[in-house]
Amino acid sequence: MENFKDANKFFFIGIGGIGMSGLARLLQARGKEVSGSDSTHSSTIDELEEEGFGISIGHDAHHLDEDTDCVIYSEAVPETNRELQKARELDIPTLTYFEGLGEVSKDYRVLAVAGSHGKTTTTAMVALILEAAGKDPTVIVGSKLKEFGNRNVRVGESDLFVVEACEYRRNFMSLKPDLLGITNIELDHLDYFKDQADYENAFNQIAAQSKEVLWPEDTSEYEGELAIPGEHNQRNAGLAAAMARRVGASELAIADALAAYQGAWRRFEFKGTTLYGAKVYDDYAHHPTEIQATLAGAREKFPEARIVAVFQPHQYSRTAALFDEFVNSFEDADEVIIPNIYAARDSEAHKKATSAEELAEAIAEVHENAHHEAGLENTASYLEDSLEENDVLIVMGAGDVNKIIPMILSA
Repeated sequence: MENFKDANKFFFIGIGGIGMSGLARLLQARGKEVSGSDSTHSSTIDELEEEGFGISIGHDAHHLDEDTDCVIYSEAVPETNRELQKARELDIPTLTYFEGLGEVSKDYRVLAVAGSHGKTTTTAMVALILEAAGKDPTVIVGSKLKEFGNRNVRVGESDLFVVEACEYRRNFMSLKPDLLGITNIELDHLDYFKDQADYENAFNQIAAQSKEVLWPEDTSEYEGELAIPGEHNQRNAGLAAAMARRVGASELAIADALAAYQGAWRRFEFKGTTLYGAKVYDDYAHHPTEIQATLAGAREKFPEARIVAVFQPHQYSRTAALFDEFVNSFEDADEVIIPNIYAARDSEAHKKATSAEELAEAIAEVHENAHHEAGLENTASYLEDSLEENDVLIVMGAGDVNKIIPMILSA
């Protein structure tokens, strides 16, 4: 978009998304007029309304003013969306979230974090190190951080921009990083990528348009103090420290920031204790490797506890493609519960390929205590009756599985 810098009035379709809301906040902080719509209410929508954004619930053409300079839309928005159609009828420039992010990033030195797993945690670590080092970065991260007032954005005054870069649909190609850090590369998003070679090629493409790249083999595990458990977080911290050093962060700032970091929203996030004394954690893990890492970290933190894992697979397509890997991901859990599969971008053929019942049965063949509960409410009821003092419950998935947490904590 040639005149993006001159645009003043923005409309966001799907403004409640974690990335969309971060970009909206950044543009508002830069003096732009920002409003938007979303299909449903959420805690993020409530926060945006409190911050002065004009939000419409539901999608309708009349929500979009004709004098809008630019429309930014989530990739989850279908082409049939009336607001998007109206923007095109009026010749209002339209950008995806990642295209908008790319436009904003042109004003900065960009430090981007990509990879299959650990992007959010590593991005947060880089940001907090640079903040501790007095570098005053601008940041957009794919989660809410306590250190940012439970928001997903930090607006700084320097020329540094720390951003999480997503490989899905090669979206990160909208960025031209000055420094790219890659956490790891393991096949995911099988509804888009054809195979491992296609997936790896995407990372080679973003690396080719980056000035400097830190590949997974370029850093080692961080050996300093961390507040969050797990070897995977030692590796995340190692990359974050290496990236921060490249822009002048001191070893003291690195050590102080990493020792203090308590983790991001839905990343092994402690939610509370049940009436009967079980600890409850919420985690975004939705890939077999992430499940294994989360449970290994939990076992490290609670070596004697009974660990109960509730896992909601995200996408039927991913579940079917990685079925055997999912089956063997729960070694560090004492009990595994599969309530349902969260459908996202799944075709009818995908939905027929597997089921929550089938996955639970397969896990039970290799795990002494794994079973299916029919939906979130039934799962919550089962947990209310079965959780005991000193148990650790970990609720995992990228869908809506965390809805069971308030049911359990309020029971």
